[in-house]
Amino acid sequence: MKHLKLDEVRDKMELIIKKGNLLDVKCGWILHGCNSRGVQGSGVALAVKKMYPEAYMHYRAEYEDKGLDLGTNNIYFVSDKLAIVNAITQKDFGSDGKRYVSYDAIQSCFEDLNTRIEKTFILPQEIHIPFLGSGLGGGNWEIIKTIIEQTVTYPTTVWVL
Repeated sequence: MKHLKLDEVRDKMELIIKKGNLLDVKCGWILHGCNSRGVQGSGVALAVKKMYPEAYMHYRAEYEDKGLDLGTNNIYFVSDKLAIVNAITQKDFGSDGKRYVSYDAIQSCFEDLNTRIEKTFILPQEIHIPFLGSGLGGGNWEIIKTIIEQTVTYPTTVWVL
C-alpha cells in the first residue's frame, strides 16, 4: 500500500460521519477525549470505561504511576484488530458549559496517533471518534473538525447515535 505524503492527504482529508454506536466498532483505533485527572465519569469516557474496563484500568494506572499529560495518548490494545485511545484532551472536567477541551491537545493527540499508526501495522489504519470535545468538553465542533482534517492522515469516521 502506498503511503501518501502528509501534504497530499491534508488537501483531501474529510471526516466521514456515520450513524451508529462508536463502541460497536471492532477494528481500528477508537479515540475518545479524556481528562488528565484520572476520571472517566461521564459521556463517551464513561461508556468506554463500562465496555472496556481494562482500558480504564490502563488509563488509571498511568495516572497513578506518573500522571497524564495534556496532549498525550494512553493506548490500550483490546486485540490485534482494536485499540482504545484515551486521548488526554482536557485538564479538568465539568458540566457547567465552560470550554474544558484544549484545541492544542487535540492536535497533539492526533499527531501522535498518526505516528503510531504508521509504526503499527497489525491494526487497521482507521480511526473512529465521537464528536470529540464538543459535548461535555465545551469545544466548538467546527474548530475541532478543522484541526482533525488538517492533522489526520488516515480515514476517520465520526460516529453519532
